Amino acid sequence: MNRTQNCAECEFMKKYNYGKKIYYCDHVDRIDDMGKLSVNELPKRSPEWCPLRK
Repeated sequence: MNRTQNCAECEFMKKYNYGKKIYYCDHVDRIDDMGKLSVNELPKRSPEWCPLRK
């Protein structure tokens, strides 16, 4: 089962604001080491590497 997770509703989504809003995933099981989601806007869908998609 492959469900689409909305990052805006996820408890692991965090944001830095250093002139630009930088969104990242803080989940310990993420495959992507940086966990960067996007800059200035959240993506409409979670990335392929999101641990909560499966």
